[in-house]
Amino acid sequence: MSTARVVIGAPLYNHADELGEAVESLLLQTHQDFRLVCVDDQSTDGTEEVVRDYSVLDSRITYTKNPRRLGMIGNWRRAFELALEAEPDAEYFAWASDHDVWHPRWLETLVRVLDERPEVVLAYPRNWRIGPDGLMTDKRPWEFDTTGVENRRDRFRRTMRHMSAGNMIYALGRADAIRRAGIFRHVLVPDRLLLMELSLEGQFHQVSEMLWFRRWYGPIFSLGRQRRAFFPDGRPLYAYLPWWIGHAASLTWTLGVRAERSPEIGRVTGARLGARYLWLAGFLHARQQLKQVRIDILERAVFLKPLYIRARGTWRGIERRRADTAKRWRRSFGSSEKRRKLLQRVRDGAKKRVKRIVFPVGRAMLQGIRALPLMRSVVVPWLAREEIDQVPSGPEVFAMRKTIKLAAQGDAPIVVGPWLSEVGFEVLYWIPFLAWAVEEFEIPPERLIVVSRGGAHVWYRDIAAHHADIFDMMTVKQFRKRNEARWADGGNQKQMAPAAFDEYIVKLVQERRGLEDVNVLHPSVMYRLLRYYWYEKGAISLLNKHTVYRPLPAVETEEVARVLPSEYVAVRFYFRPSFPDTPENRALVGRVIRSLARRAPVVLLNTGLSLDDHEDFHPDTGMGIHSIEHLMTPSRNLAVQSAVIAGARMFVGTYGGLSYLGPFYGVPAIALFSNEAELVATHVDVSRRLSRRLEAPLVTLDVREVAVLQMLFDTLDLTPATGAEAVDSAQPKTEHPS
Repeated sequence: MSTARVVIGAPLYNHADELGEAVESLLLQTHQDFRLVCVDDQSTDGTEEVVRDYSVLDSRITYTKNPRRLGMIGNWRRAFELALEAEPDAEYFAWASDHDVWHPRWLETLVRVLDERPEVVLAYPRNWRIGPDGLMTDKRPWEFDTTGVENRRDRFRRTMRHMSAGNMIYALGRADAIRRAGIFRHVLVPDRLLLMELSLEGQFHQVSEMLWFRRWYGPIFSLGRQRRAFFPDGRPLYAYLPWWIGHAASLTWTLGVRAERSPEIGRVTGARLGARYLWLAGFLHARQQLKQVRIDILERAVFLKPLYIRARGTWRGIERRRADTAKRWRRSFGSSEKRRKLLQRVRDGAKKRVKRIVFPVGRAMLQGIRALPLMRSVVVPWLAREEIDQVPSGPEVFAMRKTIKLAAQGDAPIVVGPWLSEVGFEVLYWIPFLAWAVEEFEIPPERLIVVSRGGAHVWYRDIAAHHADIFDMMTVKQFRKRNEARWADGGNQKQMAPAAFDEYIVKLVQERRGLEDVNVLHPSVMYRLLRYYWYEKGAISLLNKHTVYRPLPAVETEEVARVLPSEYVAVRFYFRPSFPDTPENRALVGRVIRSLARRAPVVLLNTGLSLDDHEDFHPDTGMGIHSIEHLMTPSRNLAVQSAVIAGARMFVGTYGGLSYLGPFYGVPAIALFSNEAELVATHVDVSRRLSRRLEAPLVTLDVREVAVLQMLFDTLDLTPATGAEAVDSAQPKTEHPS
């Protein structure tokens, strides 16, 4: 039997409601070489049933129930001991709570840190607090790291002053180091003492990624609660001493008297460390007591709280402005290059003010010329008329170019997005606009970090070298709640201006990647420009000049190919204003899918996820109709759908975002609608131009033209081909306008 390198001990007590989510997040780790040892301290809820159900499904899980209540210290020690009994040769150990959530790459990342850095004894990620409902709070992630601090006394002092014990105790550590540090000693606040002793063993390393979501129930820490929870068989007298005195006594006894770390730490050094701890921890406790006194005063003298909040806000505002001013001046005058950029910004500002005066005058002159007799039909050729039609968008073109130019200056990473709007606008306009901007301003792909959701990064591979998926940073529920609030504030999904949610996501990307400064290329640049074309205030040349339409990068289809027929038709019907949920439309969709299934296997692209306000049509599977919902996850559903469409003979579905993907992958597409009043004529025109440019037909049909659809099915060869016919039929059919 193979031995796991990592063993995780999970002390359990009365958290059955959250336990299933916690266990699943551990079982989904990309690093699979681990054992999960669950130790139940006499829970009175359904904890045992939850763990036993999972242990039947996964042999890596073991469950033990204490014969009597041990309390928190006893249960945490027993979790460590049983874990190392189960895997005596395990290199790494971590405690896991019964109510938190871990990112799939949590264990893989921490194991890599410990493998690559032998001087590190404890590795942990940055984390977000989540509330009982699973939503992230606004609490700023804590940071602490002693990487590179080789002096033992310096690590000891830094750990004492700046640790976050309740977070760091859930780190991945070296099992032998934790054992030497005494695991959990029988004192109050034992996690602080363990971390102090581990700081003598080696360095602590914090990875910059957000890989742990700690469920937070509020400030429930109290020494009285610890005395009850830690010592169920009765509280020893020393438990009534201040915790820092108990810690100092324990360090003095284990290091100075018993010399448990000799010869690395001699008795004299151990005694000095105990005395140093007594002084540092006592001072820290005094500060905490003063803070608590302030809180108590404000709770009792409520009338003082507004004055205190105002004074604190004023002071923090002064400090923030001072820091921002200092930072701005350092950036501006730190080098000759930065001084040059500052002067350039001043010149650009002056030019902008001048053009604000010149543009209205020029617009009036051109409109006057256009109004002259015979000017439109005789004097000015069609192309000139088209350019005059562009005049209202002139200032926006100027502003757009300047925004992209500023974002491209320097060498800071550029966050592209975040994209929070519809898939259709992303595929039809945003990606072609980015392709143009990258070429026009010669932006290296290595600087770009595309931020989208659902695995949409597969569409940007030839534009940007890096990507960040929103669903790797938050749950679908959290995304929908915040995004719907953004819609309510802005009036619709369109990102006409950066909102608070956009800025929040950019901040997450910065923190996750450890980036201090980034430039941002926000979708509002594209939205503000192309609105002139969408609302017929500008000609098609406005779009043509600022977009590059080309096939999307090849997408990996091997995974879906293993579970799908070799030849199939991709289908996705959902309801929207242009194709409302009516009995007639439901009946029509059922007939279309059954008609297709008689000719070739049908693969439904339904996700089974509630990601937006579109409701999928769910026909029965079987009889040539296949579902791929088992492949769908929030962070990859668009990538999976793209792979299925790219490998299909044809796409059939509701007119909208996914129907545009067909031409981009060289796949014929048929898109249906039933309420023409809800269609935007310019979008339909662009989709038809797109199909001609990429030589892959996109047929847009009203449901009243279903007879035409039937004829299309009869004329298109949808049956699986063999031999030389298969090679020929795999080429996308093209359709050229006369």
